[in-house]
Amino acid sequence: MDISEKHLAYKKRIGMYKGNPVWELATTGGWHLVVGTKAGGQHTFGCGSHRAIARHIARKREASLEITELSKADYVPVEAFEHLLPQYEALTDRFNALERQ
Repeated sequence: MDISEKHLAYKKRIGMYKGNPVWELATTGGWHLVVGTKAGGQHTFGCGSHRAIARHIARKREASLEITELSKADYVPVEAFEHLLPQYEALTDRFNALERQ
């Protein structure tokens, strides 16, 4: 994935996955991604319109993903976005399919 610096609102390390760092990215357009390395290649663990959605998908899909950076002030109950999960999980799958090409 190639996101230019001018389109990146922030990038911060939020945890680890099997000894590799995991990053949270947000674009200036409001898209949030949890990314890292899996099986030797770039991997999107979760994505969505809010960091809570991206992190929820990442945790749901990878039990061994450790998120150590907690954003308690940004807590959003799952019930508030669970109806959106199928859409964002499909987009996460699409990101990964494109990364493998």
